[in-house]
Amino acid sequence: CISSCPPHQYATRRADPHTNRTMRVLILLASLWFGSTAAFMPVGRSAKLQQQQPRRTMAPVPLQMGFFDQFFGGGGQAEANHILIKGDGADAKCEEIKQSIYDTALKGQDPSKGVVPDKLISAFQQNARKFSTCPSSKQGGSLGSFGKGQMVPEFDAVVFKEAIGVVHGPVKTQFGSHLILILDRDE
Repeated sequence: CISSCPPHQYATRRADPHTNRTMRVLILLASLWFGSTAAFMPVGRSAKLQQQQPRRTMAPVPLQMGFFDQFFGGGGQAEANHILIKGDGADAKCEEIKQSIYDTALKGQDPSKGVVPDKLISAFQQNARKFSTCPSSKQGGSLGSFGKGQMVPEFDAVVFKEAIGVVHGPVKTQFGSHLILILDRDE
């Protein structure tokens, strides 16, 4: 009709609503498809370059994230065990447990040579099972791996700034007093 109709007739003519809806859906699906496949491309490599190189000789390319860092604290993971003590005298009880952990871990050793990590972890886990009021006590106080901002600020401050392989605490939070053993951390 466009070529045979006078200009005033096709200028006001509306497209079929069904066609408009179909086109919008097709455009949305295409953008989702192309947008999602691009998300899985390694950073700094083009698809053509990837096809030219054999897979076994390619060095792994780290994915560069960061969008969600503003929501979840960003950067860095840690792994830690903890013992939670609640109530009056929690700090004093934490100090007693901490001393007991080191006494058990150092049993029969010269303290000047330091603590064997496996013995310290084992002693910590035993005390967590025995004294901690946190449900994680069943796993020896293990919190697994977590990122910055996933724990309360007082806990994060210790886990992401203090020495690894040392029993820290008591650390007071809204939940009670904690002893924290940092097992690993990304810097």
